[in-house]
Amino acid sequence: MKESLRKSGIDIIGDVPWGTHICQFYQTKEDLIDTLVHYFKTGLNNNEFCLWILSEPLKVKDAKEFLRMAVPYIDSYLDKGQIQILPYSRFYAEEGVFDSERVLSSLVEKLNQALASGYDGLRLSGNALWLDKENWSDFVNYEIKLDSATGNYQMIALCTYFLDKFDATKIIEVAINHQIVLIKRDGKLEQIKNSKREKEEEKIRSLADIVESSNDAILTISLDGTITSWNKGAEQTYGYSAKEIIGKPISILEPPILIEETEELIELFKQGDKIHNYETLRLREDGRIINVSVTFSPIFDAFKKLVSISVISRDMTRSKRVEEKLRKSEERYRIATEQTGQVVYEYDLRTDKSSWAGAIEKVTGYSLEEFQRFGKKVWLKNIHLTDMSSGDEKFQSARKTGGRFKEELRLRKKDGSCIYIENNGVWLTGYDSQPCEAIGVLKDITERKKTENFLKSIETARKKEIHHRIKNNLQVISSLLDLQADKFNDTKVVEAFRESQNRVLSMALIHEELHEGMGSDVLNSSKYLERLVENIFQTYRSRNADIILNMDLEENIFFDMDTVVPLGLIVNELVSNSLKHAFVDRDNGQIQIELCKGESIGCKDNTAGSKQEEFHGTSFILIVSDNGVGIPGDFDLENPASLGMQLVNTLIDQLEGKLELKKGNGTEFTIKFRVM
Repeated sequence: MKESLRKSGIDIIGDVPWGTHICQFYQTKEDLIDTLVHYFKTGLNNNEFCLWILSEPLKVKDAKEFLRMAVPYIDSYLDKGQIQILPYSRFYAEEGVFDSERVLSSLVEKLNQALASGYDGLRLSGNALWLDKENWSDFVNYEIKLDSATGNYQMIALCTYFLDKFDATKIIEVAINHQIVLIKRDGKLEQIKNSKREKEEEKIRSLADIVESSNDAILTISLDGTITSWNKGAEQTYGYSAKEIIGKPISILEPPILIEETEELIELFKQGDKIHNYETLRLREDGRIINVSVTFSPIFDAFKKLVSISVISRDMTRSKRVEEKLRKSEERYRIATEQTGQVVYEYDLRTDKSSWAGAIEKVTGYSLEEFQRFGKKVWLKNIHLTDMSSGDEKFQSARKTGGRFKEELRLRKKDGSCIYIENNGVWLTGYDSQPCEAIGVLKDITERKKTENFLKSIETARKKEIHHRIKNNLQVISSLLDLQADKFNDTKVVEAFRESQNRVLSMALIHEELHEGMGSDVLNSSKYLERLVENIFQTYRSRNADIILNMDLEENIFFDMDTVVPLGLIVNELVSNSLKHAFVDRDNGQIQIELCKGESIGCKDNTAGSKQEEFHGTSFILIVSDNGVGIPGDFDLENPASLGMQLVNTLIDQLEGKLELKKGNGTEFTIKFRVM
C-alpha cells in the first residue's frame, strides 16, 4: 500500500491516508447528502473508483441528481464506470440475506478491478438504514472486519447511520469500530473523540516506533518475494536505504551460493513450516557476506488470508566471530591442559553436578565419561582419608566467603594408587550474591612432592650435621676451659672458668637437642630447660647436696634459636647464682623455676575507633626463685656489680623483656617477654 494522503472532501478532517474508516451519524437527508456529495466529488476528481450503497428512502435516481448539482459531468463518470451507485439490496443483501464475508470479498474484487483499470484506489460509502434487529450483530462484525481490511488496502470507507434509528448502545458499538466519528445535526458537522481508537492508534504508533528504532532488520515481503517495507535496522544490517530496495526482490540479499533460498523458505512457510531463528548467510550492499538469524511471521487480511510476510533478521556476524574465537580458545586451552597434565572442572553446588576437561585419563586413570558422573560424594571418596577432612574444610571455608582456595591432596586413581594433586580454584556467586559454582584446576604434583621431600630430607640432614658439629665444638671449648681452670689455685679465677664453662655448655645443650630432633629450627624449650637445670645441679651438687629443685614448665612451648639461647643463658646465671650464694651455711633449701604463657594480644583500637592490626605476639613469664638468704640490701638491679647479672640484663634487653625482683624470704626474679 502506498504511503500517501488523499483528499477526503470533508473539511473537518482534511486529508487522510489509504485505509481510513469513517462513520457519520445524521438527522436529516440534507445532512447526509451534503457530506456525501463533497466526499464523492473529491474522489472522482482524484482518480478514485467510487462506490455508493444506498438505503431507503434515497433512490439511485435521487443520488445522481444530487451529484449532478455538484459535478456537472457526472454522466461521463457514470458512463466510463468510475462511480457505481447501488441500492443496498444489490450489494449488502443479495437474495435478502446479509453475508459479511461475501460483501468484503466483493469490495476487494472491486478494488482489484479498479486498480487494474488505472484508478488509484476505492472510495466507498454505505448506508445502514436498511438494517433490522436480526442483522445487527452480523453487521457490527462486518464493520470490525471492514475496519481491519481497510488498513491493508488502498481504500477509504464512509459508513452512514441515521441517528433516530439507533439507541445509545448501538451508536457506541458502531463508533468504536471506526477511526473517525462524525455527527451532523441542524446543518452543523462535528468530529467525536474516539478514546478507544486513539489508544489503539497510540499503541500502533508506539509499535511502529519500536520497529523503526529496532537494531534488528525488520522488513515485509509479498508472497512473491518483493520487498514492501524496510526499517532503519535493515538499512544498518544490509546497507540499502528503503528508497533503494523497496519494490525489489528479496533475492537481492542472497549470496551466489544461496540463490533461491528465500523462495524455498517462503514456500515452506506457506505450507505451514515454522521459520524461526533460521541461521543463514546474506549479502550486503557493499558485497560483504554476513551471518544472520531469520524469523518469518505471517500477515493476514480481514479474511484470515496470508497476504504478506514479516521478516526479522538479526546480524549474528559479531557473535559468530566471538563463538569461533571462544571455540578456538577452548580448543587451545583443552590442548594446553592435556599437554601440561592438568584437569579443569566446574562444580555446580545447586545440582551437585560436575563437568571436567583436560588430561583426565592421564591424571586419574578414569575416562572422561566416568569422571563426568562424579558428584561431590564420589569425589571425596577418592581423596586419601588423611587429607579428606582438611581438604573439604578449605573447600567449604572458601565457599562461605565466595573466595579462592588452594589445597594439596592425595587422590586415589582408578588403579588404587595415590598421587599428589594441587586443587586451585575459586567460588563464583550467583544473582543473589551467594556462592553457587566452583571452577578450578587440578594438577598432578607427585613428582614435585617427591623432589620437595627429597630436598627436605637433605636439609634436615644438613641442619642436624651443623648442630652436631657446633655442639662438638662447644664441648671442646668447655673441655679446654675445664683444663685451663685446673692450672689455677685462685678460687675466684677457677669459679670464673666454671661459670664460662656452664654458659658454653648451656649453648651446646641447645644444639644437642636440635641435632636429636627432626631438623626443625625450633626447640621444645620446656624439655631443654629441664636438662639444662639438671646439668647445673650436677655441677654444684657437691656443695649443695640437699637443695630441692621444683620445676613447673608449661608443656609444648617451642622457641627458635633467637629466643632459646638467651633464655638458657639467663636460667643458667640465675640458677647458678642461687646454688652458689643463696644457701651459704645452710644444709637445705629449695629452688623453684616456672615458665608459662601470658596473654595473647592480636589487635587494638586506633584513635578513629576502627580495628588496626598491631600484632604483639604471645607473652611469656619465666620465674626463678629460691628460699635462701636473700639478696644484699644494697643490690642495684639496674646497675649490678657482678658480670653474671650484667649478662642477665643484656640478655633480657635482647629479648625485649622486663625484669622484676622480689625480695623477702629468699629471692624471686620474674622475666616477662614476648615472642612474635
